[in-house]
Order: sequence, then C-alpha cells, then structure tokens
Amino acid sequence: MRLALRPGHARPAFYGLAGLLLVLVTSLALALKSPLVVAGTLACGLILIATVHQLLAQAEERALASEQLAETARLDLQKLQVSQESRSTDLALLGRYGNLLIGCTDLAEALQISEQMLSLLLPDSAGTIYPLIDGEGLAEATHLWGIHAGNTHNQASAEDCWCMQRKRMHLGNSASPESLCAHVAAVEGGESFSAACIPLVAQGESLGWIYLSAHGTGAFPKLQVAVAAADQLALALANLKLRQSLRDLSVRDPLTGLFNRRYLSESLGRELSRSKRRGLSLTVLAFDLDHFKDFNDRFGHPAGDAVLVAFARILQSYSRSEDIACRQGGEEFVLIAPEMDIGVALRRAGELMRVLAGMDVMHEGQLLPKLTTSIGVAIFPEHGQTPESLLMQADQALYEAKAQGRNRVMVATAPAEGIPGLA
Repeated sequence: MRLALRPGHARPAFYGLAGLLLVLVTSLALALKSPLVVAGTLACGLILIATVHQLLAQAEERALASEQLAETARLDLQKLQVSQESRSTDLALLGRYGNLLIGCTDLAEALQISEQMLSLLLPDSAGTIYPLIDGEGLAEATHLWGIHAGNTHNQASAEDCWCMQRKRMHLGNSASPESLCAHVAAVEGGESFSAACIPLVAQGESLGWIYLSAHGTGAFPKLQVAVAAADQLALALANLKLRQSLRDLSVRDPLTGLFNRRYLSESLGRELSRSKRRGLSLTVLAFDLDHFKDFNDRFGHPAGDAVLVAFARILQSYSRSEDIACRQGGEEFVLIAPEMDIGVALRRAGELMRVLAGMDVMHEGQLLPKLTTSIGVAIFPEHGQTPESLLMQADQALYEAKAQGRNRVMVATAPAEGIPGLA
C-alpha cells in the first residue's frame, strides 16, 4: 500500500500508537503469566512496529521526493515564464525598432534612433556603432550608449575589427587579450570584461559594425537580440544608401558629381523666393571653359572629361556651404551664391578665374595644357526678378566676356524695359 504523507507529519502519531500497542501487548502477556508468551508477544509487537516504521519512512521519502520535484518544476516554470516575458518584450522592442528605422530619412536619424533603442534592448552591455565612411574603409564611433567595460577607439579602420575581416560576429574577453580586436583598448590589471563585435552587412556590402562590452568573462548577455538588431540596422543603412544613390542620380551630374540642370532650376527658384522674402541679394555666376571644343578635338574626350572633373572639384572647394555648384551641360557651369553682393561676387569670380587658369591636370601620365575660363555675373534684384531672367543675364554676360577675348569676368547690364521677366 502506498502512503501519501507529508514528511514528519505522521511520526508523532506513529510513536504514540506504537507506545500504546507495546503497553497493551505487555499487559496482555503479563496477565497470562507466561514468559514465552510475553517474549513472543513483545517480539511480534516490535516486528510490527518496525515494519510499520519502515513503510512510514518510505512513504515520507516518496513524499519528500515528490515535494522536491514539484518545487523544481515550479521554479522551472517560473524561469520559463520570466524568459517568455523577456522574449516577448524583446520582440516587441525589435518590432518597434524596425518600424522606426523604416521611417528614417537619413543616416543621422537612423543612428540616433539606434542608439536609443539598442540601449533598451541591451541594458546589460554598453555599445558603440561604427558606420563606415564611404570609399575610405574608415569608421568613426558616432553613437554609443552605456559605459564600456572595455574602452574602444573613436576612429578605426575595417582592418582593426575581426568581424569585418571574417564577415561574422567575433567574441573576445580580457582574459585572452589576443582575442580582442585592435580597436579595443585592454588595460593591464584592469577589470575583466567580455567584448562582441557584430558586422553590419546587407546585400553583400559591409556598412560598419557594432561593438559591445560587458563586465565579467562569462556568457555575453542577449547576443541573439543584438544580432537581430544589427541585421535590422544593416538593412536600414543599405536602404538609406540606395535611396541616396537614386536621389543623387536624379539631381547629380554623373561625371563631375555637381548638381545637374534639373536641380539648378529647382534650387534657383527656391533661393530666389527666399531672397525676395528676406530682402537679400542673390548672385548667379556662369562659367564656360575657353576653347574646350578644340581641346577635345586635339586630346580626346577622356582628357576633356578629366579637365571637367578637375574644374568641378575646384569650383566645389571654393564654394561656401550655402552655395550651389551645378553643371549646366557640356563645359558650362553655374554657381548660385545666396546673400552675396556684387563686390564679393567679383572678388570670388576673379579668384576662381586665376585658380582655374593655373590648374594642372594629369591624364594617362601626360600633363594637359592649361585652360582658361570666362565668367558672367548676374545679381538679384538688379539684373532680374525670376530664375529665367537671372540665368539669361548671366549667360549674356558670359557671351560678352567671350566676345571681348575670353579669360575675363563680365557683369550683366541692367535689363531693358519691356522684356518679359526682366522688368
């Protein structure tokens, strides 16, 4: 028979019944006045008591084992519930993170949101995001959260991180300094820590990495969540880069990288409206390389393209941040200069003309002949009130510069009355 007893609960009653049973058996044996009967009765009583005691002990052992098993199951269930709740929270945060990334319009916004959300997703570790700078193979620690257990350099190259070379997550710790990446600064005798570098790779392109650090050298906390978040960030960065590339294709000249004619029209209208509202001046400078057709015929179009690219770089480097440099077509360029009066415009034009005249261009190991440029200047409001009139006046000044011998700057004349758009 199986007894279901709680450990220790039946022992007092058992010992009481056993004592009472011995007293009754002894009294009966003494009443019969037979030593053999007394001895036999006592032996039977003791055997009965021992048997019942053994059964009781076994029942208590089974009850104790059942209680321990039940407690273990309860603790396991409790841990599972906590784990499920934590996983549900992580999934909800990851979903929210992904939705926020979808709405980002530029890199800065995506990195700012990532800094905030990753600090919530990975509260037990500090982190730094290293986005790669296009075409340079370098990365800068732009966004971070928490205090790193293992410090890292603010700038690093892709070669400094194992995860970028291996294209997969890399783990290291201070107990094995050789396992740490070159951008991690391990202090000798310092606090022990673990490090994880997760590559940001999407569509086969490396876009940077995330560096994480945590105290101690045990298992790194929430690695799966970190990898999932890194995948989302990488995809968002790839989409933003693609979007920017498509936008550049629509507004940038593919050869020089300057803005194209379409963007010129949009920007000039926008800047002119702003100048009208604020009562500010707006200058338009039109550039044309002198004798460029003859140059192309003599040295070939690739050499001509090299000159155009060099010209565009100088034009861009001598422009202010608010200026808009455009390639209008062929060897013709336009610079929109907001809030620039005629005096400053003439000095800028003269400086650009001298720099461009001294420009050295190498093509296929050959130093190409120097070219000069003619420049026409028109300014709002003196020379026009509309984008079309300003461009036309700048072009007419440019043609006048060419007619007077090229390699010079000419300012547009006051518009004649009665010309549409110039009154």
